[in-house]
Amino acid sequence: MAEERSGSILAADFGNVTTRAILIDLVDGVYKLVARGECRTTAGFPVGDVSVGLKRVAEQISAVTGRKLLHDDGLIITPERPDRSGVDHFVATASTGRSLRTVLIGLVPDVSLASGIRAAAGTYIDIVEVISLDDDRNEEEQLNAILSGRPDLVFITGGIEDGAQEPVMAMARVVRMAVTLLKGGKKPTILYAGNSALVPPIQGLFDGLATVLIAPNIRPSLDEEELEGAQLQLALAYDERQSRQGSGFEVLGELSRYGVLPTAQSYNLVVDYLGKTHSGNILAVDIGSAVGTLSAYVDGKTTTVIRTDIGVGHSAQSLLDGVGDEAVRRWLPFVDAPNQIRHYTLNKLLRPGTIPETLKGLYIEHGLVRTGIGALLSVSRPMWTAKADNVVIGDLPPFSLIIGAGSALTKTGHPGFNALLLLDTLQPTGVTTLQADPYGLIAALGALARVNPGAVVQVLDSGSLERLGVCFALDGQPANNRTAMKVKITTDDGEVVKHEVAGGHLWVYPLGIGRAATVEVRASGRGTSIGGKGRVKVTIEGGAAGLIFDGRGRPVPLAADARGRAAQMPLWISEITGDSLIPIPDDWLLGAAEEGDIEEPAAVSVTPSRRGGRRGPKTEKPVIKPKRGGLFGRGKGKGAAGGDDDVPDPDFDDGKPAEEGFQSELDELRG
Repeated sequence: MAEERSGSILAADFGNVTTRAILIDLVDGVYKLVARGECRTTAGFPVGDVSVGLKRVAEQISAVTGRKLLHDDGLIITPERPDRSGVDHFVATASTGRSLRTVLIGLVPDVSLASGIRAAAGTYIDIVEVISLDDDRNEEEQLNAILSGRPDLVFITGGIEDGAQEPVMAMARVVRMAVTLLKGGKKPTILYAGNSALVPPIQGLFDGLATVLIAPNIRPSLDEEELEGAQLQLALAYDERQSRQGSGFEVLGELSRYGVLPTAQSYNLVVDYLGKTHSGNILAVDIGSAVGTLSAYVDGKTTTVIRTDIGVGHSAQSLLDGVGDEAVRRWLPFVDAPNQIRHYTLNKLLRPGTIPETLKGLYIEHGLVRTGIGALLSVSRPMWTAKADNVVIGDLPPFSLIIGAGSALTKTGHPGFNALLLLDTLQPTGVTTLQADPYGLIAALGALARVNPGAVVQVLDSGSLERLGVCFALDGQPANNRTAMKVKITTDDGEVVKHEVAGGHLWVYPLGIGRAATVEVRASGRGTSIGGKGRVKVTIEGGAAGLIFDGRGRPVPLAADARGRAAQMPLWISEITGDSLIPIPDDWLLGAAEEGDIEEPAAVSVTPSRRGGRRGPKTEKPVIKPKRGGLFGRGKGKGAAGGDDDVPDPDFDDGKPAEEGFQSELDELRG
């Protein structure tokens, strides 16, 4: 398709809870994000029509821009009129509604079936049955498997170009027999993406029986894989089913050139673009109400995983069933009552659009977010690279950019908290830029790419994604409460700031958006590094959360018991947000003795021990005992930090007593 170099675009994304829309237009010859709006999705009761939500967000944009976008009947004005009312293009994406139940047919599991699974990863598809030449079931059993799967779609692959034909046709005939036996309701759509020589026979086989979609062969040779054509046809199949569901999607599909596309395909496209235009690996993660999506560009390859059982609203209960109570409890700084986590998820299932009303509810909500990301990682990680030494269990490959999307990761109320959720779960090492997508921009740009690829490039390059900041994170295990990182920051206005970050802690320098600084960081603890280096020096831009220095080490030393987490987690939140520390009340820890056979103290210490547990009963502010020569071991001799961290460095040390500075910070946090 020829690229269209002009024209305004209205892009809408319909989630299970929120409908978002953005207006993109030319500003001084460059496409930029002009305005945005959002409201609750109106697909369900009592409205039952997504176009009502679209009308509301369009009216919000009109109120901001003074630009009329709607006809009197509520439909989008298109194309744009001479008086600047309306838009030239309208594109729509959606993640709401049920996934496509799909039966996947292929010849070889490691070839055509593997490519079929990767093609399906960009659409909301639930693969309910897989049939291949390796299937040891007889034809009757395969037929029953297709019938019991009640598919919306049968995806047939197999055969390289000029390759196998009869095995593919044999399996296609089994599918035809199953389709003829299906009684009542609509017949499944057939998507064929195999040996192109079989296109006419496949079309003839299902003629008059079912809708047949044809895509280029996803595996033209053993060494080639072409997924884009199949992914587009899968998107059209998704749009066709959405239109059959009613709820106003049939109207939206007619307004948009490509119908209503699946939101997740946008992540694959945008992350792939970012990976090819930026240095380093890229990762984007979205935890929504019903769907979790993780897309990663690693070593030149983009993979996207969609899980319709990972979410913090509609899918909260299925997430908990999948990961188990203990996985969520691992992130709670209190002793939960019996079935408390399960009751919370059931309430979210009933009212998915609600937000936590209590501090305990907030911790449970974020526990679900963290475990949801962890579940996505466990599925995604094996797909990133064929080189086993690049993926270590418990570690990530280095990522230069991480993007968080979805309300759970972008609307915590503080950019630092948004960043903390990403850091706790993804645990990147080295130097990583953190961004957020609070406006659903990625979803819109993926659909826009099919209309105007140039606009996508210009919008991304204009910095429309929210910049949270840059994180400098240690790998290895630094000694707790001893110097882990020595930092020197030279700002763009010449100010020089030196700081020492203690092991087990976070420190934030408030360098805002649009400001730059040269940052030098030295890893001081024995066995630690910053992305494999002892020192790094970079010139970078700040962000809404500032520059984040994560001295906790990797993996993050989260305490195994509730009392230890009560010491750690509120402190980390306070350190990264700058808000006052909110200690965990004593009565929230009742029952902690049963967990770890620990005696109940009079008050909770905010200082975690090296192992992440409590140091013992305390009623006063923590007193950190410095090693000889100061808190961070400025004297000679061996310590937990060890090595050259005890030797003063003129580039980083400014002669100030570190013990006093760190103790005063803790005192200030405790109020």
